Amino acid sequence: MTQTQMKGQTSVDHLPRLFRSRTVDYTLITLGVVVAAFGAYTYFAPTSWVLAGLSAAWYLGCFIAGGVLLTAGLGMLGASLRDRSGNWTAPAITSFALGALALAGAVTAAVVLIV
Repeated sequence: MTQTQMKGQTSVDHLPRLFRSRTVDYTLITLGVVVAAFGAYTYFAPTSWVLAGLSAAWYLGCFIAGGVLLTAGLGMLGASLRDRSGNWTAPAITSFALGALALAGAVTAAVVLIV
């Protein structure tokens, strides 16, 4: 067959769809929110409240740990959403973007803690 008679074939590669439980994703997200909320509590609560008079290392450490947990959980959730649909969807992109913001917050808290 000559080249003028051959049709060009275009193929789109899709990742295989992975179906797994999202329990770990939601658990990491929940733990991250709880740890970051404790950091916010120790930062904003009056010193007369329980555990509110802790040093700055406590709330900054909680912000760092919460941000890392949120980054891991949201990243895994975004990957799961991406794998289930086979292409990039708005929820998957949103999950990755929120994970990136959580990581940026954790890095900012770490820099403030170091300085």
